[in-house]
Amino acid sequence: MQLTELQFDILRCLADDYEDVEQLYLYANRDPAEEEAGRASLPPIASQIRFPLRDVLDEIAEMLREGYIEPKYSNDQEVARVDKVNFTALHHYWFGPTDKGTRAVKAYSRR
Repeated sequence: MQLTELQFDILRCLADDYEDVEQLYLYANRDPAEEEAGRASLPPIASQIRFPLRDVLDEIAEMLREGYIEPKYSNDQEVARVDKVNFTALHHYWFGPTDKGTRAVKAYSRR
C-alpha cells in the first residue's frame, strides 16, 4: 500500500508521541507555511480544512485495519479496550505507529 498524503500526515504526527483523534485532525489540517515561518499553526477555519473530520476518522480506521497504527491507550477501557479495537469509539483511543507504520513513513519521506 502506498501512503496517501493524509496517511503520511497521520504517521508524522505520531512520530514523537501518541495522539488522539483530535490531535491527528488538527495536525492534518495545520498550515505548513505558518510552521515554516516559525509561527504556531492555529486550529483551522472552515475555508482552511484540507481533510474533514470524517476523512481523518475513515483513514484512522483503515490504518488500524492495515496495521500501520495501533491503539496505545484508551480514555475508557470499558468502551474502548486497547486489546480489541471498537471502531465506533475511536475518539477514546490514543494511537501510535506500528513497526510497519514507522517503516512506511521513512520510505515515503525519502521520495
